Amino acid sequence: MNYNELRKETKLFLNKAMDIYSIIKDKSIIQNVKDLFTTGNHEFTKLDKKVLSLFIAGFLVDGNLKEIFSQYNDIKLDKLFDFIDIKESDIIPIPDDQYEDFFERNFKLDLMNIIKESNFNKEINFITPEVVVNSLQYLNESDILDYFANRYDIGRGHLSFGEHPLFKALENYTIINGSVSIKDLPKEDNIKNIPFSLFDFSPNRRNVAKPNEQLNEKQLSLINFDDESIWLLLDEIQKKFIGQEITAEELFYNIVNNQQLAQMKELPDGQRSIIFLDGPTGTGKTAITREITEKLDIPFTSSSVTNYSSTGYVGRDITDTLKELYKKANGNLERAQRGIIVFDEFDKIAYSRSGGLEMKRAVQQQLLDFLGGGKYTLRVGDSIFDKEEIEFDTSKLTFVCLGALTDLRSQKTEKKQSIGFGSSQQSDYQDYTITPQDLIGIGLERELVGRFNTYIHTNDYSRENLEKILKESTISPLTGFRQWIESRGKNLQVDDDVYGLIADQAYKLNTGARSLQTIMNNIRTHFIKEVLRGSSETIYLDSETVEKINEQTMNRKGRI
Repeated sequence: MNYNELRKETKLFLNKAMDIYSIIKDKSIIQNVKDLFTTGNHEFTKLDKKVLSLFIAGFLVDGNLKEIFSQYNDIKLDKLFDFIDIKESDIIPIPDDQYEDFFERNFKLDLMNIIKESNFNKEINFITPEVVVNSLQYLNESDILDYFANRYDIGRGHLSFGEHPLFKALENYTIINGSVSIKDLPKEDNIKNIPFSLFDFSPNRRNVAKPNEQLNEKQLSLINFDDESIWLLLDEIQKKFIGQEITAEELFYNIVNNQQLAQMKELPDGQRSIIFLDGPTGTGKTAITREITEKLDIPFTSSSVTNYSSTGYVGRDITDTLKELYKKANGNLERAQRGIIVFDEFDKIAYSRSGGLEMKRAVQQQLLDFLGGGKYTLRVGDSIFDKEEIEFDTSKLTFVCLGALTDLRSQKTEKKQSIGFGSSQQSDYQDYTITPQDLIGIGLERELVGRFNTYIHTNDYSRENLEKILKESTISPLTGFRQWIESRGKNLQVDDDVYGLIADQAYKLNTGARSLQTIMNNIRTHFIKEVLRGSSETIYLDSETVEKINEQTMNRKGRI
């Protein structure tokens, strides 16, 4: 959590809290407090002072939080100031150029712990003042808000802050405005004490709770190349996709660079990468792209380009991808316009393939404008009665077009026979090239191919790659197999020679890394009964068993 990555309204809120804390942090504050178990003098800790500073700041900074607070007249601002023994007029702002340093030295660690320990069991997408204040109620290290609540008898009787309707309102506000995952919206019986106005989406209230207007400053800010955590993400991705490390790195840098370019007011000509990513089936083209976008938290949509048709033809329209991206960005148009669109099976709209020549030509023509950076008017909204028009600019999008190029690849890698005088030699691998001219040759429009300025490829996995994936990858199917067995209260013992044997079998299947999953699924099928119903606490996997399973799986009996 870096100060400069915080949203503007969050900075203003925290600045006010730091103004308050700077006055009371070295001040001895002792109050006679009471709760259900203790009564007596309590000396405020630094955490206590920070908690109240954050809480009081919510009353003082204009915004949604102040509006929510104003609905609860039983919480008196003057009583809060009395509780920390200062007046509002005592607050003197810290110089602007000192807030960042003060935050790093005095607030950052505690704030991160407060939010972490809040135990939302929800996904926090970005930090808002509402999230911070709502998190205060879950603190175990500081009960100062409950002390305040009981001293001044706010709410009904001795009702603690944790039970106060204010916190229920705040919790549900953070859900509505997109700060936490919408799937965690409470049931109706949990929100009966929340003022209806918080759920009022009429035009004069839209500034309070409309998700589409909530911006994620972290996601909209420039990616900082000096931040070492960015490159740690790349390390994680490469450890997952063993054998495709170079591809992952090239794709990662291009996507990060596109995100930086998208922040500029004027995009430099030709600098945005429009990517054509080719490679054999099962080598992770889509998976690597998806992993990068998830790590960088960029809106992402992926679909087969064969699903789309041009205007006037039956089928989905290419602009549907923009609507999907807009939805993935939670209605944030600016964020959606910086997203990533992946078109799979791009080579299947080539003319030379049989059938639908006119349709394919029409789709290619539409893609020509689409990839080039046009503006499209879309009607968006969940209800047919509540649609709105938006203008979507595709000039800042990152396009990644995928193709297996199976037929072209076969032509390029035909085994050469007759070496020398009648001798023959075969090799599992052969170097070959695929050029833009090759794509034109299979039936992609020259102008469309010209849109691609960045070519990246995945390679076939070697037998050694497959064994390394099995042993070391964070997504090894053998690891998943072990976790499944352990979830049933048993353990797995694997002989050393099993890894090489599974890699050999997977290599023969020739379906890329997917072949490892196929082999492991066959092994799992063999052991399901023993794992689910057997009495043995240990499952043994040896080479003899693996050989037997493979033979039983592949062999068939048929009538002659």
